Amino acid sequence: MNPEDEVTPLEIAGEGPVKPFVEHLEDLRGTLFKILGALFIGFNVALLSANHILAFMTRPLRQVTDHPEKFLQSLNVTDSLVLSMKIALYVGLIISAPAICYFLGQFILPALRPKEKRLMWPAFAWGTLLFLAGCATCFFLMVPQTLRAFIRASGWLGIEPRWTIDSYIGFITQFVLMCGLTFEIPLVVVILVRMGWLSYQTVRKGRKVLVAIAFTIAAFLAPPDPLSMVFMAAPLVLLFEIAIWLSWFSQRKRKTAHS
Repeated sequence: MNPEDEVTPLEIAGEGPVKPFVEHLEDLRGTLFKILGALFIGFNVALLSANHILAFMTRPLRQVTDHPEKFLQSLNVTDSLVLSMKIALYVGLIISAPAICYFLGQFILPALRPKEKRLMWPAFAWGTLLFLAGCATCFFLMVPQTLRAFIRASGWLGIEPRWTIDSYIGFITQFVLMCGLTFEIPLVVVILVRMGWLSYQTVRKGRKVLVAIAFTIAAFLAPPDPLSMVFMAAPLVLLFEIAIWLSWFSQRKRKTAHS
């Protein structure tokens, strides 16, 4: 048999041929260039629409007050330029995220086992939906309530609220993005159960631990105030409960498939 016809154990397992290390480096370099190109395009698209994006990001404030402009101030000469760049960076990353995930998938997919490959794209689809659902829930429901509570607290203390536009945008983006990421946690739990690395019984017995984890995550990721932490922890607790039941269904389905 010719050396070219030799089959490695990985090829027999259906995982494709094993590439030399240099070829992996070439693939990685190509993937990084594609990611940077996607980021560059997303950044510039967002930069051209920075004024419209800013108007949209002030929507939660307009929901709680008729005069949002009196709350937001610019104190430095370069604030408008720096703010435009920040908005373009944040939004550009979101715009380019699907392309980035696709390029990473192309790079990682050949190294995965068949079972992992079957889980990858459904996990990507559900992960995207959960992330968007978390961001939307936070932006349209949680942020306005939090801002309203801050304004009322300022009035109770006899303080007239005046926020810099930079602190407002930083608060909104941090709160929304972190909430979107925390909505991914139930999916991670279900995937671990589906892969057999975690059992439903373990997840169910750890319900109290999951609640504690929810508040711990909220304490680290939410803006540094108790109200934001509660607003972030509450949907997390609900999502953990959903993850527990989905874990039961996933484990039952996996056992049925093996029987």
